[in-house]
Amino acid sequence: MIISKLKKLAKEFDLNFNEKWFKHIWISKKENILLEYMWMCPDPLYQKYGKTPSERAKQIENFLASKDLEQELFHRFGGQVINKKTFTKYFPKGINEIENYEIKTSYQDLYKKIMCALGNYSRIAILTKSEKETEIKKLKSFVLFHEWIHVLVNENNLKPKDWRYNEGLVTYFQEFAEGKLDKLEEGIKKWKNYDFQKQYFIYAIKFRELLKEVIIPSERKIKLKKFLKGK
Repeated sequence: MIISKLKKLAKEFDLNFNEKWFKHIWISKKENILLEYMWMCPDPLYQKYGKTPSERAKQIENFLASKDLEQELFHRFGGQVINKKTFTKYFPKGINEIENYEIKTSYQDLYKKIMCALGNYSRIAILTKSEKETEIKKLKSFVLFHEWIHVLVNENNLKPKDWRYNEGLVTYFQEFAEGKLDKLEEGIKKWKNYDFQKQYFIYAIKFRELLKEVIIPSERKIKLKKFLKGK
C-alpha cells in the first residue's frame, strides 16, 4: 500500500523510484529517544542539553535523569531515517565522548543493531515499538509513509540543508499524496503550542504556493530543484 503511494508520488514529480530503497525496523521508545538525542535532532527538547555532540555527551546523564525523558517515554511514538554514510561517520564519535561506561555501552549496542539492520541499504526508516493499537496503526501507515518519503527525497538529491525546508517538503509531499494540501493550515493550528512540529506545516505551505500552478511532473521537478538551491 505505502510502496504504491510512493511510486505514484514519484511519478507526479518525475522522481526516480526503486522499491529496493525502502526498509524499516522497530526499536524501543527509549532507544528512539536516545538515538534522536545523540543524532542531533533539532527538537528544542534536546537543544537545551547541547547543540553539538560533545555538549550532549557531557549532559547525557542529566538528560537520562530528567523529567524531559520521563515525559517523552510516556507519550513517545514516531520515526526517523538513518543515512548509513553519515551515521557511520559521525555517530560513533559522539558515543566515544560519553564518559559513563553503561550509557556508552547502551549506545554501542544500539549502533550495532542499526548497522546490522541497514546491511546493504543506504538508508533505513526507524519506528518506535508500541503496545497501543491506535499508535501501531498510525506507525504502520502515516509515520512510515512520512519516513519513506524522506528516503525518496534523499535518493533524488532533493534534501535541503535546513531541517525546516526538509520537513516542509516531506510534509508537502505527504499531504499532496493524500489529497490534503488544503488542510495544511489545520496542521499549524493543531501544533500551535509546539513550534518545532508547527514548522513542518509552515514550510509545507511554501511548497504548496511554489507549485500550485504547475501540473506537469517534469516542470514540478525543475521548479522544485531550482527553489531548493541554497536552502
